[in-house]
Amino acid sequence: METNLKNFKLNRLLTCMLLSSTISGAAYAAEQNTATTQENKQAADEIEVIEVTGSFRGALSRGLFEKRNATNSKDTIMSEDVGKMPDLNLAESLQRVPGVAITREGGEGRNITVRGMGATYSQVTLNGMQIPASTGGLDSSGGVNRGRSFDFNMFGSELFGQMDIHKTYAASLEEGGVASTVSLHTLRPLDKPGFHATGSLQSSYNIQNGDTNPRINGFVSNTFLEDTVGVLVGVSTSKRTVKQEGFGTVRFTGPHVSGESWADTSSTIINGTPNPSANNPDFVDGVDDPLDSMWTPRLPRTDLFNQEQSRNSFLVSLQARPMDDLELSLNILDSTRDADVESYNFFAQFRNVYGTLTPTEVTLDPSGRYITAGKFSGVAPRSESRGQYSTSDFNQTVFNADYQLNDDITLSFMAGKATSEHDEEQYRYNLTGNATTFEYDFTGNSNLPTMSYGYDITDFTNFSWTGPHHRRDNVTRENETIRADITWEFNDEGSTLRAGYTSNSRVIDSTHTRQPGGLTSPNDPSASNTKSLSSIASDFGDTIGAPSGMFSDWLVADIAVARQEYSAGTFLPDNRSGNYVVSEDTEGFYVDVDYYFNELTVNAGVRYVETTVSGDASDLEETYDNTLPALNLTYNVTDDLLVRAAWSKNVVRPNPQSLTGQVIGTPINGSASVSNPGVGPETVTSIDVSAEWYFADESYVAFVYFQKDITDAITSTTQNGVTLPAEYAEIIATDPIYNVGSPSYDPSAVDAYATNQWNLTTQSNSSEVDEISGFEIAARYVFPIGVGIDANYTRIKSDDIVQGLSENAYNLGVFYENDTFGARLYVNARDDYQTGGSANGNLTQNNTGPTRVDFSSSYNFSETWTATLEVINLTNEQERNFTTGPTGDMNLIREYNSTGTELILGVRATF
Repeated sequence: METNLKNFKLNRLLTCMLLSSTISGAAYAAEQNTATTQENKQAADEIEVIEVTGSFRGALSRGLFEKRNATNSKDTIMSEDVGKMPDLNLAESLQRVPGVAITREGGEGRNITVRGMGATYSQVTLNGMQIPASTGGLDSSGGVNRGRSFDFNMFGSELFGQMDIHKTYAASLEEGGVASTVSLHTLRPLDKPGFHATGSLQSSYNIQNGDTNPRINGFVSNTFLEDTVGVLVGVSTSKRTVKQEGFGTVRFTGPHVSGESWADTSSTIINGTPNPSANNPDFVDGVDDPLDSMWTPRLPRTDLFNQEQSRNSFLVSLQARPMDDLELSLNILDSTRDADVESYNFFAQFRNVYGTLTPTEVTLDPSGRYITAGKFSGVAPRSESRGQYSTSDFNQTVFNADYQLNDDITLSFMAGKATSEHDEEQYRYNLTGNATTFEYDFTGNSNLPTMSYGYDITDFTNFSWTGPHHRRDNVTRENETIRADITWEFNDEGSTLRAGYTSNSRVIDSTHTRQPGGLTSPNDPSASNTKSLSSIASDFGDTIGAPSGMFSDWLVADIAVARQEYSAGTFLPDNRSGNYVVSEDTEGFYVDVDYYFNELTVNAGVRYVETTVSGDASDLEETYDNTLPALNLTYNVTDDLLVRAAWSKNVVRPNPQSLTGQVIGTPINGSASVSNPGVGPETVTSIDVSAEWYFADESYVAFVYFQKDITDAITSTTQNGVTLPAEYAEIIATDPIYNVGSPSYDPSAVDAYATNQWNLTTQSNSSEVDEISGFEIAARYVFPIGVGIDANYTRIKSDDIVQGLSENAYNLGVFYENDTFGARLYVNARDDYQTGGSANGNLTQNNTGPTRVDFSSSYNFSETWTATLEVINLTNEQERNFTTGPTGDMNLIREYNSTGTELILGVRATF
């Protein structure tokens, strides 16, 4: 086989990158890419070798080598050494790739957004197989994952040697990654023959909660029988405690949105001039009360979330080359994530009960649309104490066989199975106070108001138990894949023809129950089943800069005691439509060619796939097919300058939950959603044009323009203030919250049959074509003294509001390395982005784009021992959610919280 020197050129830059990665010893998984043919050795002998010292620079160089040599548009992140990706979480690493942004759960990366398209539009493969991964989270950040999005917080980063982010589609990739396909690769023993062992011990310290937690990783690999058999075993374990504190409103809204009115406004003192028609186009002057169209917080509340998380992963990789032409491998990855969250909120109830509240004095914002400060009577405060206890398990087993039939033809086979199971129980106990007065004031701080009540909110004699909430969720996914490929290198230039077959079976089994069995009424609130928040957190509000007028202590339930007194913990089968099994079977065939015409490389192919979907929660059973062409062109203008162009069609299937026809209601909020079994897949046509200039050693600059046209986009529409159809109301009415006289009863729940008081969300395929377009600029330069600058900027625009899309995003990094010491500082920032659609009269729900600063450093005491220091969220960036009001032009706080800065000190040993 002759390397295609015309296309690839193996110029000084790229050859030096490749050689330096081998010389430095920093590469583990990347060594499989090192050229071993005699032609490459001769080429290497003819040029000057420039050694790149330092593991981080070596990893960047190898990633750049992969990017330069790809036939489609791709970015690659390589491990610095065995068990050492550049970040503690895979999502955190991905966020620095141009066009990639992430969302977080408890301060840790969870999902990715690529080029403005949400997590559902990116698919993730592990060792060549599509995999699922579901975890849980707070309601405000998405809750339990039942969709196609991949939760990257299921794994630590230590088990992986390489991540490829394919931004343009090729027919040899499986369909579904219309935004990107992220390919994860675990470590393998024959990539680095001989005996190797490495271990690391780290201790993390969170400044906000003062807790210290361990992280332990270890790998051992060896090869036998003249390096024809290899075994690698890796273990990764970590614990993490998070104290997340803040303030929330759970969205602003107005009484008129749900057809309500204040109890009495005849004596209300109004500071400012109401402008009710700006919020309520149906307002009739002289007939309607202007204050009914003013917006207030639904649940102005203090928030404290304490999370204890542990993650344990185990990797086994076996490889064998029983003959020169045959390689067999078996890879097993098992990971378990336990997350226990206990949260405590205290809020004034405005939702659903405006008719019992009297505003005595209000101050309006300058536009006359919302109440920035107010005094109210008849307010019944509520303390909500919630325990969420969850376990997520992941297991993948993959067998691969590669056989070199002759000098030109290779046969490959893969069979794998991956399972993901998330099990979660939730216990929520409410202490509702007697009606009293309440004041809030945002005039000094739009994120953190002063608040006060008319009595001691730590005195249990002012409270009684109401409407507990018990819930259990189980989401089990199972993927099975069989794949067979044939590769034919049909000329001396390295041109290659590939063809293959892929069969997938995917099943998601979701159960959801709110039916606890054998509940009993608890004892009255007392010192034995309640406590004050100060016994849990004595310094609430310090890290968010809470004003002195915001209370920092309140009555909470002792969750463990309350569970005993309610006799909670047994869940009954729930036959409502929230339970379902959806099966999805696909069969796909593809043909794909890489052809070299002098300076031009053509990657062209087509994939045909047939999909069969069935489910047991509806009469769903459907078969459809898609033909998906792809074209990638790469032209070498000079040895160091190349241009790319790509065009493709791809498809993204609906989330399984969308196909079930289920009806889900949240009576306490008066919201309901109805799935549509008739919703179909989305088709995306993509165009990419780019230029890449590798102008110096380890350095480059790139510009990319991209455009994606989405046909049959799946959209959600919310109607506010509606009456539920009878068939929906009958299902929601079975919720135990309506059982009068039972411990689950909550009188503040919206009646299932109430008139004009529900927010109803439905799904459908849009008849319009949605367009997302933008550009990326990326650059890296490494100075001869070892200092490097790494930067990129992404600009995205869309005619429609797209969830997860930030119009502007950028990364800026500065790093330095020599043989002994290395340090790097990275800044990641993005614009505000949408997280949800219409709710409680708001056009959208959004996140304020965060600016995150992270730092890491290392010091090599010897060839064996290295000390490390990392600082996560160096500036203690706050997380802020907001809503945009009825016309989308407002910025009203929804959640404002902090998870603190985390210091991680560690030591690594390599043998």
